[in-house]
Amino acid sequence: VDGRFSATFPSIDEWLDPVISGGPCVPGPTTLCIDNNPGDKRFKVEIVYDSVLNGGISGSGRAIALNGIGIPKGGLFWFFTSDNPEVMVKVINGCGSNGKFWLFYSAATTLGMTTTISDTIGSNPPVVIVNPDLNAAAPVATITAFNCP
Repeated sequence: VDGRFSATFPSIDEWLDPVISGGPCVPGPTTLCIDNNPGDKRFKVEIVYDSVLNGGISGSGRAIALNGIGIPKGGLFWFFTSDNPEVMVKVINGCGSNGKFWLFYSAATTLGMTTTISDTIGSNPPVVIVNPDLNAAAPVATITAFNCP
């Protein structure tokens, strides 16, 4: 072994700058998957809530996928009863317009919550939206949420 970094680097490169990709989103009771292309489940959305209301409550938002009614670009979440959706999230491909994915988020609650939207295919960092407890959730609309492709 000659010890030259140029000789060693190719064998250790993947550990110095790992590509973290969990693959496409796996839908579940608390995980909403949003498509970019049909069926790719590119974006993963999860919500956790924590509030002082009712003596202290916490949990995970329950996902309502809308693919079954032809809406694969967004979905809903409920917290206490399935007939009361409280959060809407959608991701739109704006790559042709500005090279970005656009994110729109609207919630009808005052619960403290953290919403995490991850790009499971690209190398984009997650978008995290935090709502302070006992405050009306503000809508989020950004046309620069994730880089394309």
